Amino acid sequence: MHKFWPDVLEAVKNRRRFTWILLEQHTEVLFYDGATLALSTPNQGLYDHLVNSGGCDVLDEALDYVLPTRPVVELVVGGGAPSVLPRSTPKGPATEARVSVAVTTSETSSDSDEAARHTLRRVLAQTAFLMHEQGNSQAAALLTDVEDVELVPGNRFGEWQDAVLIVPPYLVPRFTETVSAAIQPVFEHVAGRHGLEIGGVTAAPALPDIGDDWRRILQELLAKGAASNQASRTRAKGVAPGFSKEGFVFDSREEVLVYEALKRVQAALPGESTISIFPLPMGRVGVGNAWTPDFLVTVAGRVGIIEVDGPHHHKRFAADTTRDRHWRNSGIVHIERILVEETSADTDLDALVREFLTRLREYR
Repeated sequence: MHKFWPDVLEAVKNRRRFTWILLEQHTEVLFYDGATLALSTPNQGLYDHLVNSGGCDVLDEALDYVLPTRPVVELVVGGGAPSVLPRSTPKGPATEARVSVAVTTSETSSDSDEAARHTLRRVLAQTAFLMHEQGNSQAAALLTDVEDVELVPGNRFGEWQDAVLIVPPYLVPRFTETVSAAIQPVFEHVAGRHGLEIGGVTAAPALPDIGDDWRRILQELLAKGAASNQASRTRAKGVAPGFSKEGFVFDSREEVLVYEALKRVQAALPGESTISIFPLPMGRVGVGNAWTPDFLVTVAGRVGIIEVDGPHHHKRFAADTTRDRHWRNSGIVHIERILVEETSADTDLDALVREFLTRLREYR
């Protein structure tokens, strides 16, 4: 592969992830002579996707960024005759003779691309509302945090398309097999009502929005990792929580809700007999492991732990039981596990927190 191609792919990735996936997974460079770049792909679907999604413009911008002169791009499908990709307005006079046909195609592709994005966002919104109406509030809540939806080829032959839900990185693990299996048929049904055939639904992390000064910004963020709050250290290590309150950083919306419930109880108690709340502290247990509970709470000289359990905990019951035993053996007897489903109503959540604090005060 030519040395410049990885740089072109990186430039494409910085502009549009969907186009990058198409090119990175489904093309190879056949040759490049400075004037013509020939790419090969096993299926006609890639050509159609590039043209209909505006990907040709993205590729042209990337080539302009990496190469001194933008070449003509030919796509060889399955070893057949090469097809010249439509062109956007070139940057150099040497290629101006090829512009006349491409301008109209570019404008049409851009309009088509925007219409497709609008349709996908509508499909997402209607899916979220349907999930809520069907009683699946957990999936509906997760869908409200989806930043965008992209379509990718469902297989290497481009026979169907999969929908990729672009979400903050910390949310990806919450789209478990169970959650995705519940969302997929509803999303497919809604998409079909809008004339879109979807073969599957997955979640992928949103790419960070960075500029040329990304090194300086990242170094500053890493330097802040020296703060004593464990949530800040977690963030500095590369975990990207998306919620913060009063200087604390949390890993999920549900943890913020539990924190707010603890604060409500704290505010209602008399000042001489209230509670302390420690989100995401780190501690070393007797077996030598360093663990971070979601919350450590103190009241009346006693200490307890609250863990907020998402769907992935359903498959790690044994591991959670072992961890709880080690906490108890290391002096923390009271451990409360709150399911994410139990955080949807403040009244229910407040009741759980009060019950936990009552046990913490009264029982050994």
